[in-house]
Amino acid sequence: MRLNRLLALRAVLETGSVTEASRQLHRTQPQISRLISALEDEVGFTLFRRDGRGLIPTQECLRFYENTRHILMGFDQVSRIAESIRSKQDAWLRILTQPYFAYSVTPAAMAEFGRAHPHARMSLEVRSRVEVGLWMSGYQFDLGLAALPIDYPGIRSQAFADVRLVIAMPEGHRLAAKPVLGMEDIANEPFIALRPYTLLRQCTDDLIEKHRLPLKLAVETSSGLSACQLAARGLGIALSDPILAATVEGVVLRDFEPALTIPYGFLMPASYEPSELAREFAGICVRTIKRIAPDRVSLLTLPEGEGDAAFWRGGQVG
Repeated sequence: MRLNRLLALRAVLETGSVTEASRQLHRTQPQISRLISALEDEVGFTLFRRDGRGLIPTQECLRFYENTRHILMGFDQVSRIAESIRSKQDAWLRILTQPYFAYSVTPAAMAEFGRAHPHARMSLEVRSRVEVGLWMSGYQFDLGLAALPIDYPGIRSQAFADVRLVIAMPEGHRLAAKPVLGMEDIANEPFIALRPYTLLRQCTDDLIEKHRLPLKLAVETSSGLSACQLAARGLGIALSDPILAATVEGVVLRDFEPALTIPYGFLMPASYEPSELAREFAGICVRTIKRIAPDRVSLLTLPEGEGDAAFWRGGQVG
């Protein structure tokens, strides 16, 4: 049974005439009459009797409509659901990120996204790099933002930028006079290091081992933000992510040679492609990161507009 015939029946019953029904459905009167006739042939009984120039529904017609109108109500609901998705009404964007992104990139990106989609709801879950892969695979998140590599079953990762690490130091530090620092500059300087399980600590340890650099470890912390804050208060210098360090007052940032970089990437469920909203938010994150540290961020693959399909399909499956 065709839906357009049922819609014609409802329109005639609600308006009381073929003329008004044709206006409601944006069809001609003959088209409405043919739909009603075709429905009568299909159901096998008369739906209307003519009374002068009007139509009177039969008892069979009313019984038929009473028992089938829930189908049309369901169709109306489907249309409303589609419109809600199309217009992004009642949308929910679920974001997972590491702490230093939560302190730097995501607040600005969420604010911009919220202005563009005032009716969309957002949630932000902040987890350590060790936990991000587990949470992304075990919970329902639309998009993750993390330093790579992160390999975990059930998730895809896609790098989008290489970010050059910097040396953070307090304002007025003697090394601030140099635009670029070398290994001889930071040797024997009080150094604020992250814990051994962190990505930046791995970079630090590799530097020490490869170049036999005599760093003077003065403070250890598990937080990149606290490392920069400690540096601002004069406890030492720190190897830092420039995006996070840019949020801390009282620090001066200098490039380091040899250049050390970390890849930024998005995490996505492997079972389906990101939503349009997730792709749009990802584009905002990319622009925000580039805006914060334009000279220290090298974009690898930039989604076009609201996201290039090839970019999103290019991620590695964990």
